[in-house]
Amino acid sequence: MKNKSKSMIGLMLGVGLLVTGCGNAAQEQTAGASAVLVDVQAAGRGNLVLSNQFVGTISPEQSVYIIPLAQGKVTETFFEVGDAVHAGDVLFQIDDSGAQLQLRQAQLTYNNTKLQADSALTTQQESANMQLDTSISGAEAQYVASQAAWKQAADAYEKLDDAYDKLDDAYSEVKKVWDQAKAAGLSSVSGGDVVINQEYVDSLKAQRDEVKTQRDALEPQKNAAEKAMEVAGKAYETAKKSKDLTQGDVLDDTRKQLNNGLQLAGLGVDSAELALSYYQVTTPITGKVISKNVEVNGMATSASPAYVIAGDDTMTVTYNVSEAVKNTLWVGQNVTVERNGAEYKGVITEVANAVNQATGLFQVKASVQANGEQLPSGVSVKISSETYKAENDLIIPYDAVYYDNKGAYVYVADSGNAVKTYVTTGIFNDEEIQILDGIAEGTRVVTSWSPRLVDGVQITANETQEAK
Repeated sequence: MKNKSKSMIGLMLGVGLLVTGCGNAAQEQTAGASAVLVDVQAAGRGNLVLSNQFVGTISPEQSVYIIPLAQGKVTETFFEVGDAVHAGDVLFQIDDSGAQLQLRQAQLTYNNTKLQADSALTTQQESANMQLDTSISGAEAQYVASQAAWKQAADAYEKLDDAYDKLDDAYSEVKKVWDQAKAAGLSSVSGGDVVINQEYVDSLKAQRDEVKTQRDALEPQKNAAEKAMEVAGKAYETAKKSKDLTQGDVLDDTRKQLNNGLQLAGLGVDSAELALSYYQVTTPITGKVISKNVEVNGMATSASPAYVIAGDDTMTVTYNVSEAVKNTLWVGQNVTVERNGAEYKGVITEVANAVNQATGLFQVKASVQANGEQLPSGVSVKISSETYKAENDLIIPYDAVYYDNKGAYVYVADSGNAVKTYVTTGIFNDEEIQILDGIAEGTRVVTSWSPRLVDGVQITANETQEAK
């Protein structure tokens, strides 16, 4: 790309000779023709990712040592070395007759405790009902008594109030007559069956005032009786409405006490069921049996593994990288594993922080979505993963960069001339290169080569699209 053919050079030189010595107009034409035609592209931001390939070794994702939690005589085994197993498969059975008896005993204890709790709760409920009914009856009796007391006080007050009104009306009439008689100079006047004089007026006023005093003295008693009746009425209504709630509160305390014993009995059942489950030994993973150490009528103990299962739903690939590459990797990063033309997806699960003294490299492990048949344990595979990455950085075509003894440089199109500009480069591939310093975003960079392309030469720019 950076070398033009000799015929092109000869053609350009020939054109230069033909136009030599043709006067001013010819000189102007020569100057225009001597401008170098180049492709120019504005430097833009983009992403650049480099991938590396490594060689790794496949191994099972996990190997599980099956150690029984119960001890006893083995009654059955179901798998041999080399057999495929699935998670949950029963590997062998231990004699569980003793555990069955313990579970039965725990269940009977629980049932008996529950019966006792139900009986105690029923007794408490009946007692609570009786107490609440008694409380309601008492509240009702108090309310009825307060009604009677208020009625009595109210009737007495009403009678005195009526008597006061009548005496007050009579006093007003008599006093009016007497005031008129006194104005006429009379010492008394006949008022029907009585003789109205000052003594009679004073007597009538005294009776009225006495009745008022009695009425006013009775009013606080009447108000107090009315308030007591209202309080007793509310207490009675509250007692009736809250019967169920109060009963629930009383029974709740009893339930809490009884539930403690019931929960303990239930824990006994759970414990017995858990202990019984230990006598049927299963595999927690899918894979293959690679070791078996129990036989029928033999003893199973926790001293040694009964089975060893190698998982093969997923496999692990292990490979080594340099420190520079290690620093570009992270747990959770996607990788691609290739064997015999087939590709499998994987994800990095471990990146070592310490160097392996034997190799001088850092160990990396990745989980691969393949089983043991697709990627047998021990085989070598090729791993591809992204390593160096530039994101939203200045990217230009790789062919736009040149090198001399001072370093990397590009030609920048500036006012019709090519200006040699030194730059600091980063990562690159066959097509693009990262620019760290020297030019800015939008700078028009010459992307084509010519033997006449030198610093300061006139150029004719052919604008090309910005790299993505």
